[in-house]
Amino acid sequence: MISSILLVALGFGFFALIITAALSPLETLSWWAGWTEAELDDLKPIKKRDEDSGRQYVVYLSGVASLSGNFLLPRERAFIRRLRKSVPDTVIISDIFPYSPQGLPLLESPRLFDQIWRRVQKLKLDGRQSILSALINLRNIFQVMVSADHRYGPIFNQGAASVIEDALIKAGYPIKGGPPITIIGYSGGAQVAVGATSFLTARFSAPVRVISLGGVIASDPGLQYVSKLHHIIGDGDNIQKFGAIMFPERWSIVPHSNWNIAKHDGRIKKYILPDMVHAGINGYFGRPTRNGISNADRLVKLVSNILET
Repeated sequence: MISSILLVALGFGFFALIITAALSPLETLSWWAGWTEAELDDLKPIKKRDEDSGRQYVVYLSGVASLSGNFLLPRERAFIRRLRKSVPDTVIISDIFPYSPQGLPLLESPRLFDQIWRRVQKLKLDGRQSILSALINLRNIFQVMVSADHRYGPIFNQGAASVIEDALIKAGYPIKGGPPITIIGYSGGAQVAVGATSFLTARFSAPVRVISLGGVIASDPGLQYVSKLHHIIGDGDNIQKFGAIMFPERWSIVPHSNWNIAKHDGRIKKYILPDMVHAGINGYFGRPTRNGISNADRLVKLVSNILET
């Protein structure tokens, strides 16, 4: 029998989820700084420059299980460590929380229900999964939908771009004349990466490419500015497949959408990885092996090859 304490916790958790869902656009609107999607028409997509000098800068945006930029799941941390060893002359920034236009972690005290999110973090650190843990995913999925929304997306994505911009400058990226920027987005992080691209190209006058790891991506206006979208897909990743269906503008019957124009221009390249699902031990960062090579090692090798091109 489920204890009364657990029932109370679940009740508070679902109440927090409902409130969070209702307030998702309001968090974005509170950050509003005057940008609209129409104003992006004044920006011209930046073509890749011939002179790619200086160190390479990579930003990693976590999946929807994220609570904070400083709280990556163990398999994600291992992926970042391996990637740093594989491309040692690359600055990799991995402490950004992509599911807030301010980059504000769920654990910060100004947040509503921060105590609930802290409880979920403790469960994760203890290696215990629960229904409460799923609330984090659902809460962040709502933010992905805000990023993909034509009404609120430009505002949310400008905020995400500002957070990424500050992190890049803090890491030593030059404000003018810097090298191309690469954003690696896992799951919903790929949508935020694409959405932020238009603002980043305007602020740095540098090309931005996106590496999507099972990304759930809309036909976002940011695709007009992405120099290249490397879309890595596990052949068993049903979450990514659901994302492709969920956004009608990605369907082939809408040939003039941002997604299909980018495909036609050759700016979207797909990579299909066998025997991989979206998350867990059989996911992109998992341990199962194919021909003696683990999923995580295959992913690191592929991403490293992309970064070196």
